[in-house]
Amino acid sequence: MIFRKFFAVFLSFIMIAGGFGSSIAFSASKIVQTTKFNVNYSGIRVGKITFTIEIDGEEYLLKAKGKTDGVARLFSKGKGSFSSSGHFDGASVISASHSVEVTEKGKTAKLDMLFDEGNLKNVNSVPEKKKKSKKYIPVLEEHLQSIIDPASSIVVPTSQNASGGRDVCGRTLNVYDGETRFDVVLSYKSTRPISAKGYKGLAYVCKFKYVPVAGHKKGHKSVELMRKNENMEIWLAPIRGTSVFTPIKIDVDSPVGRFVAFPKRFSALVVE
Repeated sequence: MIFRKFFAVFLSFIMIAGGFGSSIAFSASKIVQTTKFNVNYSGIRVGKITFTIEIDGEEYLLKAKGKTDGVARLFSKGKGSFSSSGHFDGASVISASHSVEVTEKGKTAKLDMLFDEGNLKNVNSVPEKKKKSKKYIPVLEEHLQSIIDPASSIVVPTSQNASGGRDVCGRTLNVYDGETRFDVVLSYKSTRPISAKGYKGLAYVCKFKYVPVAGHKKGHKSVELMRKNENMEIWLAPIRGTSVFTPIKIDVDSPVGRFVAFPKRFSALVVE
């Protein structure tokens, strides 16, 4: 349970000019971006996550894997992986598929979703989700149109005339995770220097707000804490050779502790 919550939180958070170097048009070659995160909760190491983003023209394929680490392994050993695919439409992401697999205490949970031009086509989970009571806000058909999966929220394309942090951060992501529908509202805060293996430069610091839409329990404490939290940041840096950004740091401060995913590696390779 501990690892499943940790992995779900990362996916949910998880969601260019001048000083950012070669952030320009899409490269004619395939670009493979690798990012490795160490994850701390209230100053304690709890996990590691590595993800790769393959960009081939206007199509993307994202793969990731993670596991508990440090003191968290004393309480719950877990591992997980996810993958997502889709394509770009200007400064927007259009999801095509999303899969998640999480194993903890010998039990494995799986989720597969398919999309048709950003509209949910099919969802399958193992074990099957239990029917929710009337205390939960129902997910309607209209909530499942023009959406993206949680993993695709960390692929942030920009238009060719993007002129700075407000153009990169200023967006609302309509996310469905197979159970709940929520919006992630990003807005520009500042530009900060950051370094990791493979990258030393600037990042746009975006404030993000969690807006529950459907599928959640009415008035649930954790939902309300997230909704009211004004101290959540996601730092976006450019993927070399493209006009696409992705998180290089995530920082969430809350009444129950501080969650920080900080970079160990952030680099891109050109594959001919």
